[in-house]
Amino acid sequence: MKKIGVLGLFAVIVIALTAYFGPNKKAVHGEAIYQEIARINQSSLKDVQGQYFLLHFWAKWCAPCTDEIPVLVSFARFVNDHKNADGKPVQFEKPLRILAVSLDPTLEESKEILPDKGANLPPNFILLHDPDHKFAERMGSYQYPETYFIGPKGDILEKWVGVQKWLQPRVFEFFRQKLL
Repeated sequence: MKKIGVLGLFAVIVIALTAYFGPNKKAVHGEAIYQEIARINQSSLKDVQGQYFLLHFWAKWCAPCTDEIPVLVSFARFVNDHKNADGKPVQFEKPLRILAVSLDPTLEESKEILPDKGANLPPNFILLHDPDHKFAERMGSYQYPETYFIGPKGDILEKWVGVQKWLQPRVFEFFRQKLL
């Protein structure tokens, strides 16, 4: 009887944690994503509306983010140059933009960990700022870094939590397949 009670309690905890940490069904999508982008930076809206893009939440105070953000900039550069990390051409038929949304108190603080302190970023890497974290909260983001692959209608196609290996050949192949 005691084992059933412990197992039952364990099951309740697992279900509760899954509900709390699982995908956020209330995350904004569609036109609401574009409204949030416009709220934090109107000029970038024209670059992504009707396009595929990555929406990446990060901060300088997030240790995994500080490791990942330079790699994401390199990924953007390779995608922009149409070459992968091995120097082989990337055959994307559609452009891929990266919206890197900093959650730091100031954008200048964020730039401190970017390559060249944010100078010379590739044109498809768009730096945005969400100091009040409202956009991140509306997306259901809470474990940084978090990245969303957004489709042309503002639909969330994929979500990745934690550091990703952006320069791996399988990542280029994933996006090549999606952007045919």
